[in-house]
Amino acid sequence: IWVMALAAAVIATVVHIGLSMGLSSQAVELSALVRALPPPQRADIARAAPKVDAPEPPAPEPVDFALLPEFKAEAPDDLRGALSGTESVSLAKLVIQSSNPELFQSSRPTLTQGYEPLVESIAKVILANQELIGNITVVGHTDNVRLQRSNPLSSNQRLSEARAETIADLLVRAGVPQERIHSEGRAETDPVADNSTREGRALNRRVEVLVEKRL
Repeated sequence: IWVMALAAAVIATVVHIGLSMGLSSQAVELSALVRALPPPQRADIARAAPKVDAPEPPAPEPVDFALLPEFKAEAPDDLRGALSGTESVSLAKLVIQSSNPELFQSSRPTLTQGYEPLVESIAKVILANQELIGNITVVGHTDNVRLQRSNPLSSNQRLSEARAETIADLLVRAGVPQERIHSEGRAETDPVADNSTREGRALNRRVEVLVEKRL
């Protein structure tokens, strides 16, 4: 019996040694295969690029054109001195004023005879530049001398409004579209000279034609 037990022990030992050697051999082969593999690649994480807004296109530069020289050039030679003004990129302000003779009859909205050609010359320039011109405002001004009670207009405010309407009506008669013209009066509220002198009062009695430009 002990001989058989010894034989069984020997067989078990041999089998164990064989299995161990087999596993060791496989482990060596597996390790070699692992070492032969390429190194793992680091995964790239896709990141969205920050959104960059496209620059806004530059604003168009305003078209600068001069109207005042045209108004002065078109005015009749003998009346050119009654027309002055200032001009900016967006507005041409014409000032019609004269004291020799006065632009209007005394304390009346009636234009003094002979000044119609000056107003017509203004209309001519407006019509020649209609695509460049917007709305037109005619503004009447007076000095600070009160009207007599017998005057049907009764106040400088109404006188300034009526004088502005006179010029506006002449522009319309000369062909300027009526829907583009507005008239108003400011009486003595916007003086350009001293009302305490005769010369200053004469300068304050004026009509302005404000011509808007289309930019």
